[in-house]
Amino acid sequence: MLSVSNISKSFNYRSVLKDVSFTLNAGETVVIMGKNGAGKTTLLRIIARIMACEKGKILFQNQNLFDGEPSIRKKLLYIGHAPAMYTALSAIENLTLALNLRYIKANASKILDRLNHFGLGMQANDPISIYSQGMLQRLKLAYAELTDWDLLLFDEPFTGLDQDGVALMDKALTQWIKEGKTMCMVLHNMERAKQYGDQILYLNHGVMESL
Repeated sequence: MLSVSNISKSFNYRSVLKDVSFTLNAGETVVIMGKNGAGKTTLLRIIARIMACEKGKILFQNQNLFDGEPSIRKKLLYIGHAPAMYTALSAIENLTLALNLRYIKANASKILDRLNHFGLGMQANDPISIYSQGMLQRLKLAYAELTDWDLLLFDEPFTGLDQDGVALMDKALTQWIKEGKTMCMVLHNMERAKQYGDQILYLNHGVMESL
């Protein structure tokens, strides 16, 4: 499914990633851990092709992400810290636009159903500028469930969630794992890492280590 080989990245001549390599098979979940500033988000953004790297190669479904056509990333979904949506638009408008950009026919009733499921139905038509961080996390969950992806790159999915939100996130992740979905997640909690991860990798001074 995913093969990451010798990825290196530096900022202002400071090396953040040093020959990072790992493989992820279909149906597996890999959890990436490490201290703040270790390069976890940077690695996910490189895999998602949002950020460039100095060296390395990434194959997704046996196709080169760096040299191939943008269409090969169609089944890859990156969900980062920021919602990557328009704050002036409502949740329904944002999801409709995001799905259209991925050539997924937007069904208003289905979108509203997912928003209701994640506790956002009452705010479905409000601009997301008024959303709390936890509400934005729930919005990301709705987006992930509406999108047809083969690989999910999820950066710190539990950030900002209250107890009910944590339960919803856990239920979604557990269901995706049962369905044989493939995921690469950044987590800070070892207990959760052991719960979800088939592999647990740790970034330490730019070097990837297996736990």
